Amino acid sequence: MKIRLHMSALVLGGALIAGAATAMLPQPQENVAADIAAGAWLFYQHNFVTDEGRVVDNRAGGISHSESQGYGMLMAEAADDRDSFDRIWSWTRANLFVRDDGLAVWRWDPSHAPPVTDRNNATDGDLLIAWALMRAGQRWNEPDLQREARRIAEAIVTRTTIDTDYGLVLLPGVQGFGRNEQSDGPVINMSYWIFPALVDLGRLTGRFPAEELMDSGVSLLRDARFGPARLPADWLSLSGDMPRPASGYPSQFGYDAIRVPLYLAWYSRDYPDILEVFAAHWKQFGKASMSVVELATATRLSPMPDPGYQAVAALVECSLGRRPDITQLSDFSSQDYYPATLHVLSLMAIAERYPTCLTDFP
Repeated sequence: MKIRLHMSALVLGGALIAGAATAMLPQPQENVAADIAAGAWLFYQHNFVTDEGRVVDNRAGGISHSESQGYGMLMAEAADDRDSFDRIWSWTRANLFVRDDGLAVWRWDPSHAPPVTDRNNATDGDLLIAWALMRAGQRWNEPDLQREARRIAEAIVTRTTIDTDYGLVLLPGVQGFGRNEQSDGPVINMSYWIFPALVDLGRLTGRFPAEELMDSGVSLLRDARFGPARLPADWLSLSGDMPRPASGYPSQFGYDAIRVPLYLAWYSRDYPDILEVFAAHWKQFGKASMSVVELATATRLSPMPDPGYQAVAALVECSLGRRPDITQLSDFSSQDYYPATLHVLSLMAIAERYPTCLTDFP
């Protein structure tokens, strides 16, 4: 079946896909997730991408960061939107790549002069940018973009990877997370393991240790399950014999860790023992399932009601061979930068890894 997207909804600023699910035609070979993602990108671009190519986090005071820019570049590449990609990359290169080590500063705040007040990087933002550049270079046959991707990937290895008892790991940033920089350091964030990006960048350059990072990431996800819900913490300490929630952060599964199943399911369906833990937890509570979870008691804290969080759960269902509720995936009603981002990424992942998930059913 094919979803016909009504672009007039974009102009109205309403739910871009709200009425689309009612206009389905039986064409089983169509990639429904790709259709929805294409329309969602237009809505996303309209709401969060400026004319000069800055991707705006509307809930954080209108800032931009290396993460948002990387996400925007990924979405534009997936939509085959060369103009938007070039604008986002041009702004990113001019405004964030002001360090002397090949990595981007993590935060750009238009309310400050100068806009960059913290020159630390964010390793996930660097990974996203490098991955988007690599994909764009392949799509549009642009060796210069591939070279930029390789340069950033190799800088990530040089500046943000360290050997630990748990294997080679990614530090969240160059400064502030090492053994001697926090009381229980090293401290890591498992949502920085963008699994499909790691594998692709390992193919791009032999200097990127994808296999080692994949091994440590999967191993840590199997070991770092806490409390009755057996969910990972947003921030993890590797200072002891076993990984544990880092002492300087709330002991919770929250807005960072929600990306862990997204990235793992995007990479492969081959980890059902990990992915089923998330699916089983969410199924306990039906449509109100998504929330921040306090790990020690599995107490549900702040709800995550936006469709973008539900889209992550839908992707996990696809990875486990089950068909999600297409009406949830098609609901791109008003939501802020972060859940909207997760929504588009989840649709991209379904389109790329599980293209028949929304159509291949009895």
